Amino acid sequence: MGSLEELLATEARAVEEAEQSSVANAPLPEHVKVSRGHPRAKNLQVRFRDDEFDALAAYAEQRGLPVSTVVRMLVLQAIAPADDLKSALDRLEADLAALRRTALSA
Repeated sequence: MGSLEELLATEARAVEEAEQSSVANAPLPEHVKVSRGHPRAKNLQVRFRDDEFDALAAYAEQRGLPVSTVVRMLVLQAIAPADDLKSALDRLEADLAALRRTALSA
């Protein structure tokens, strides 16, 4: 157990030293990638009941995606132009998935 405590103490010292020696507005090293500042900068808060969120989380898990990604995809599909073939196919796929979930739960 001593090695874990030593490792934590070493890391704590390194963090404190880095914090003291860092310059607030210094450029980041090249290996650091910042994911903020992309075109999707707006945030939306949506409230769900527990059962609604559980169903949404299961839907996302089936697709191997985060819940927020699934919500964004569903919203974008809902507001896409009706004459867009890709949007129509996406809606059809979503409707089929909903029917499958309904049939499996019945």
